[in-house]
Amino acid sequence: MTTVINIIGAGKLGQTLGRLWVMHKAAQIGAVCNQTIESAQAAVDFIGQGHVACLETLPPADVTLITTPDKTIAFIADKLSQLPLKPHSIVMHCSGVLTSDVLNALKAIPCFVASVHPMKSFARPALSISTYAPTYCAIEGDAAAKSSLHELFSAIGSIVYEINQTNKAAYHTAGIWASNYLILLAEQGVASLKQAGVDTLMAQQVIVSLMSKTLANLQEASPKTALTGPIKRGDVATITQHLATLELKTQRLYRLLGQATLELTEHDATTKAQLLEVLE
Repeated sequence: MTTVINIIGAGKLGQTLGRLWVMHKAAQIGAVCNQTIESAQAAVDFIGQGHVACLETLPPADVTLITTPDKTIAFIADKLSQLPLKPHSIVMHCSGVLTSDVLNALKAIPCFVASVHPMKSFARPALSISTYAPTYCAIEGDAAAKSSLHELFSAIGSIVYEINQTNKAAYHTAGIWASNYLILLAEQGVASLKQAGVDTLMAQQVIVSLMSKTLANLQEASPKTALTGPIKRGDVATITQHLATLELKTQRLYRLLGQATLELTEHDATTKAQLLEVLE
């Protein structure tokens, strides 16, 4: 029997998942509920299946997917708990930091609850579809929900793994380090290349190429082994020259990151002290 999914808050993530499930014939999209009829219809058109509905008119579904902003998930869950949802169906959200506990009001229906968070940046749905597989997805929640959702997400190219619910914020912090702050580091790299006379387009291409190759190294080795550069070499003179090119605010960032990177090296005490002196 085909799984029917209702989507509440079909933005970039909701549209991407909905379209992937339709493309892979892994599920059928029932209804799409957004803040406005126009945005809901646009989501339905992109997904290629389903119809526009409001919360009060949601049809029965096997899975209700909430992909609204985090601050509205508890509100949506409360509203859903007052509706005649299909008993023993699954209600899930995709927040990276909130746990499935925010949906506990729905257990009285009774529904099974869970959260599944794809560790991916969803900038544009059309691009996200082509780059989705493989995407690592963290899951936690009721056992019955996890079993069904594992199959549903695996069908679209997800690699599903379980996380500890009690410290989900630590899990989400990992994504900030590896994704959000990666963009900041790229911007700083581009700025330094522009300072050296490289035009913006070429600078971005150079930085993206370098980052890609560094990430490729990380696929084969640990961070300590993959690390290269002046801190790894103990090159105080080069670090000093770098600092001289940076404004005070950017210098502080460079120094803090340098001090943290020093922990990945195996220098002797004297070399570490010399590096720390220039980085403080």
